[in-house]
Amino acid sequence: MSDRQLEMACRSDGIYYFNWTAEVYSFGKCYREMADYPKFLPLFFYSDHGVGLQSNLYPHELNNKTSLHFTWHPLKAEKYNNHKQRKILQIVHPWILYRRKKEYRRSECTKGTLVFFAHHVPGVEPSGHDDDEYLYRLKQLPEKFHPIVLCMHMHDINAGYHKKIRHWGLPIVTVGNVYDDSFIDRFYQLVSQFSYGTSMEWGSQAAYMAELGVPYFFLGKPPTFINLNHKEFPKGEINRFQDDIHKSYVRKANDLFSHKLDYVSEDQLLFINEILGLNSPFTEKDISNFIWKAFFNSWQQWHHIFFRIIFMLLSAVGLIKLVKKAYHKISNFL
Repeated sequence: MSDRQLEMACRSDGIYYFNWTAEVYSFGKCYREMADYPKFLPLFFYSDHGVGLQSNLYPHELNNKTSLHFTWHPLKAEKYNNHKQRKILQIVHPWILYRRKKEYRRSECTKGTLVFFAHHVPGVEPSGHDDDEYLYRLKQLPEKFHPIVLCMHMHDINAGYHKKIRHWGLPIVTVGNVYDDSFIDRFYQLVSQFSYGTSMEWGSQAAYMAELGVPYFFLGKPPTFINLNHKEFPKGEINRFQDDIHKSYVRKANDLFSHKLDYVSEDQLLFINEILGLNSPFTEKDISNFIWKAFFNSWQQWHHIFFRIIFMLLSAVGLIKLVKKAYHKISNFL
């Protein structure tokens, strides 16, 4: 993809998101399809927004106005079972339910390796992920792993990182805007065409690709992450592990994905299935009921429905930028 194509794919759509973790990466689309829940209604619950190995909830996940949190991690629901403010329920990862319903599968004709470039989040920068040694190791992979293609996150494209690594001479692609409803479809359409996936360390994509049947491996030394101004982390280098449970899961993942296999092993699948919540006792109908119950229980916050509808209309006519700043100025008073 050219620089312009990358940048256009990552443009913000401007739609108003009340609880962003339940919307990002097409999660909102998946939840709405499961529950037959209208697009104009905000989602009145929180959820995990990736396939993390940590069992702790972040401050923003603990300190919000919702009474429900969906997770797929095998320990979170048990760990926070007695939480006073909200229920934490373990469900099957919505992406997996959606993938199976849409019948996305690995292509019969695949080639090359898709490299997931370690991405930053606003206020947190990775370090050591873009050095020449890593590039050299990628290019030295045996011929069966070629061509090597870099996949970059929206945050990196919007920050201009794609221009900084063009000199590597490798093709760059992106799945695009993480708030686009089609994000999940673009992801599966992209990764299904590759023979392998790789990154420096664990990321959600490792679980998604392995579950799809695409062999995945780690390559290189994990980057460090430096907090510049993110309010949920102390400034400076961020600890790699939250606690011993997190450390044990990371070590398990490293043991399983440190080898370049031509298939997804049974042990890898067992680990992935656990992390994706495939042992959850709840059905799609149960999840639908939880979503609608959260809606009716949140009647005191229904004014957010008005804001979402207004934002959707303004976005449709291209006027969203004119009101975004105004909304953020008054939102603290609601």
